[in-house]
Amino acid sequence: MSRIKHVLLTIALLFSSTVNAGWVDKQGNKIHDSNNMKSVGDLIAQLVITDGEAKVLKNWGTPSESVYFPTADIIKRNKIITAFIVFGGCAVNSKGNCDLRMQITVYQPDGAIYSKLPIMEVWSGKPVPPNKGLGLSVEYMRVIIENGEQLGRYKVDTKIIDNISGNNMMLTSHFTAVDAIE
Repeated sequence: MSRIKHVLLTIALLFSSTVNAGWVDKQGNKIHDSNNMKSVGDLIAQLVITDGEAKVLKNWGTPSESVYFPTADIIKRNKIITAFIVFGGCAVNSKGNCDLRMQITVYQPDGAIYSKLPIMEVWSGKPVPPNKGLGLSVEYMRVIIENGEQLGRYKVDTKIIDNISGNNMMLTSHFTAVDAIE
């Protein structure tokens, strides 16, 4: 049985351009960068790994003060695991649109590349999410560790690229693939 954690993402998380940008909690306290959640300039991003893709999309689409994401660090063989990016603060071009991209590389437990995906859209050709709020990546990764593939700890590296500001960051998270017990 996979261990499930819940991540609370607060849409009301705001950041001011007049102070140092970065992740803050509901009370306005700075949240320090971690491997899967960082800030560079005004850009903030978090890599979220889940085995509850439908729940994430439903929760994200439901208006509320905060959004709960079921996250997973253990996934059973032959089950879908999904990686999303939650972001804010992308720079805008002369038309007022962002151009935020990502490239995801997944490493197997033995360190070899399992998959290197092409550059994908996080948020491109669209204005910044309203009220300096957070956005959810348009594209995302889905992986199934199938029979015959390695079990153990997989590493997910995601390079976030803001093509307008030139800011970029590397986000890293892990999940452990285990045998499904019938």
